[in-house]
Amino acid sequence: MESVALYSFQATESDELAFNKGDTLKILNMEDDQNWYKAELRGVEGFIPKNYIRVKPHPWYSGRISRQLAEEILMKRNHLGAFLIRESESSPGEFSVSVNNRAQRGPCLGPKSHSRLG
Repeated sequence: MESVALYSFQATESDELAFNKGDTLKILNMEDDQNWYKAELRGVEGFIPKNYIRVKPHPWYSGRISRQLAEEILMKRNHLGAFLIRESESSPGEFSVSVNNRAQRGPCLGPKSHSRLG
């Protein structure tokens, strides 16, 4: 997962990673500490304060949108195999994947496919 630095950070410990405002950092681990993430910048790894960055969402994650809106988004992309992940409408706490299955000469498995994950 990527993040963008909101502020510059100067490392004070050997396991910390210095970065400048605007840098794009690759987040390696978000779970071991509630205030620090392990990240990589230009091949160097270290810990960064989580309140100095903004995590960039994955382009395929759409959050809480309806099945109908998912279909509209995928049809606009007009790309066979385009997909997105969204929160399931019918099973709270679970996710659904929506895929554009429309072939150029008509639908192969139907114009869109929706499957619940989990």
